[in-house]
Amino acid sequence: MKLLSRTLCTVAIAAVSISAAELPAHAQKWPDKPIHLIVAAPPGGISDGVARLLGEQLRINLGQPVVVDNRPGGSAGVAERALMLAPVDGYSLMVAPSSIITDIPLSVKKPYDPAKTFTYVGAAAGMVHVLVANNQFPANTMKEVLDVAKRNPTAVTVASLSTGTRSDFLSEILKDKSGGTVAISPYKGSAPAITDLLGNHVQLAFEVVTNVSAQIKAGKLKGIAVVSSTRSQYLPNVPSFAEQGLPDFVMPDASVGVFIMNTMPKPLSDRIQQEIARAVSSPKYLEALAAQGFDVPKNGSVEQLLTTLNQTTDRNRRIIDTLKLKLNPD
Repeated sequence: MKLLSRTLCTVAIAAVSISAAELPAHAQKWPDKPIHLIVAAPPGGISDGVARLLGEQLRINLGQPVVVDNRPGGSAGVAERALMLAPVDGYSLMVAPSSIITDIPLSVKKPYDPAKTFTYVGAAAGMVHVLVANNQFPANTMKEVLDVAKRNPTAVTVASLSTGTRSDFLSEILKDKSGGTVAISPYKGSAPAITDLLGNHVQLAFEVVTNVSAQIKAGKLKGIAVVSSTRSQYLPNVPSFAEQGLPDFVMPDASVGVFIMNTMPKPLSDRIQQEIARAVSSPKYLEALAAQGFDVPKNGSVEQLLTTLNQTTDRNRRIIDTLKLKLNPD
């Protein structure tokens, strides 16, 4: 690990040494060869799907091939290290959920601070969470969920997607609201959690709408409440937590976005930011997002996105402090 840290520091110093006179020309010339999107997820996941749609739009706009390079594992650490060790020349970008800044660093110890190492240059898709239940679960509203849990201690289990994730924080809030009667069962991914939810091995789960909207519409799962201030466009019949009088569950929408090294020269960083914004505002890209059930990214500047990330991180810290959670960083 020490060798890795020294290597990463050397890379960072080398990136800063590019002369200022070269930057504008370099930024204007970019891109003149293939771009690699390092994805912090395996093929088939939300980040992977978004990366492939974004890559195709960038290819159309820029006239250069875009290669998707899946680097799952290590709580996004595998993808992060791949980006850190790549040349800081704009040809390696990382596609990852905003949780690598807002959630994961609060529970997973790394030899670097992701918030200070990477720069978020644009959201490519939104990620709205929803509390879902097995279709045999005898509750349809949050009041009923809490009533069932309190009447039947230890009979209700919620699937949680790894310690320190948004799913985990929401599960802890649910456990607290139930008076401690809801049990939390950790899972390493959405697929096994949804499989067990459908099989009634667990009764509840906080999932991204994209992952469960089809099952909800088919009647295989029940949507209980959306973790947002408004309803999801894909689940218009599922009320939000706010509507049900439980604002403690409401969180700013998460997102899948593009990250670069914060050592990247500003002219090049600005150029990439502009191209990401152009790609994700393209009608063709937005149609492709909707066709695959992805939420449209929130409109706004990168500064506004960063404000949202900071607000989410602060909220997560308050949850940890209020509920006295012991996340046991790796």
